[in-house]
Amino acid sequence: MLGNSFLALMSHSIFNFTGYSSYYNFALENYNIVLKNDPNNYFCLKSCAYSYEKNREFSKSLKMLDKLLNINKDDSLILCYYGEILCNMIQYNDAILYFTKANIIDPENTHNLNKRAITYYILQEYDKVLLDLDKIIRLDPLNSLAYYLKCLTYYTKKYIDNAKIVFKKYKKLFCSDNNILAKIQLFHLEYLLNKTSSEELNCGILTKINQVSNIENNNLLLLIRCKIYIELKMFHEAKSDLELLYQRYFSEYISYIYLLQEYMDFWLSINVNNNNDFSTLGIINEFSKYIYEKLNVYLISNLVNLNSELYQFQENDANSLSGKVINSKNEKLHLDSPTLDSNQQKHMLKYEDLSKLEGLGWIEYQLPITAYNPQLSIEINGSINMQIDYVRFGYNCEMITYIPNMGDLLPAYYKICPNVPEIFKDKFFSRKEMKNLLELKDIINNLK
Repeated sequence: MLGNSFLALMSHSIFNFTGYSSYYNFALENYNIVLKNDPNNYFCLKSCAYSYEKNREFSKSLKMLDKLLNINKDDSLILCYYGEILCNMIQYNDAILYFTKANIIDPENTHNLNKRAITYYILQEYDKVLLDLDKIIRLDPLNSLAYYLKCLTYYTKKYIDNAKIVFKKYKKLFCSDNNILAKIQLFHLEYLLNKTSSEELNCGILTKINQVSNIENNNLLLLIRCKIYIELKMFHEAKSDLELLYQRYFSEYISYIYLLQEYMDFWLSINVNNNNDFSTLGIINEFSKYIYEKLNVYLISNLVNLNSELYQFQENDANSLSGKVINSKNEKLHLDSPTLDSNQQKHMLKYEDLSKLEGLGWIEYQLPITAYNPQLSIEINGSINMQIDYVRFGYNCEMITYIPNMGDLLPAYYKICPNVPEIFKDKFFSRKEMKNLLELKDIINNLK
């Protein structure tokens, strides 16, 4: 009951922010006590898997799911959830295997098919995407996400006529719908299909978006409008939307501006009156300059501009903030972040520290020291294949929400199509198991 109570606190909107993330740890502490006495407690194993996922401890979440599959290897929801966690870890090919296993057991689960279609899209296996989407639409003719993905896939394949046909059908089905998500997806598709026409962008889509009330409370609409402003060279308006995204959605902000980094003329306009020179830090382009000054984020690829010997370790990676990372490639590697001032506290990450991070996927690792601008050194002498994207300085109470590069797919797909525990809450968290859960108002009263 204690574990359930803490989990309920985090699921309630007024507590669902970083300052209360420790409630997941409190829940885990109690669930693990139960598991010591009852290691096959199905409900506690599921609750632990979910809590670890919300804490972004994905490898621990998978260990819980492995135990659940050892008890029941044919639990299709657990198989689907396993695939979703693997997607969080950017292990897309492995995720496909689990979505496929779940599909064999439950071929009519449209949620699982949507997740597999999204993963196929990220892997650029577009014909397989379309096959899954056709199955979904046959099973659920009003599945808005399937129509959105189908139109997007045709657009990505440059089958524009097919994309327009699907868009018209989607618009006919959902235009009058009060579902704000369906409308956002329609705006996004309309933007993509008309992005080469300034008249359509300005007089059509932009006018419709500006009619939406409280747009500042919708990060996806702000992002779409910001991109439209940039396409129209309305940089002042785009900068205003960018500032709203920064103020209201900081944990996701870096991942959003990553989607805008290709517009170098926009970043140049933002820095037009900024004469600060950071070439001594290896920062030579406007996007890198902006995120360093605004967000204290130093792209590790900047080091290549200071040390040409690192070029052999640099490789392209569409999922990184700059499009490039430093990859240790199982070789000896030594990196030093730039010296910012003479009073910098130095900290070395050695092989023993880094080996503990293997298998965790893309994570933001927080240094175990208290220093505003430490000089970080990384020394790899053993066989570790590690990609390094950026160093973030300063006091950061929130982790950057990692949003992988998914082409033209809306970046917050994990909100558009949440994971199994949120979609199948009644099945994942059995009502029978939760019947003794304390009322949230009673819990809150007890905290006062």
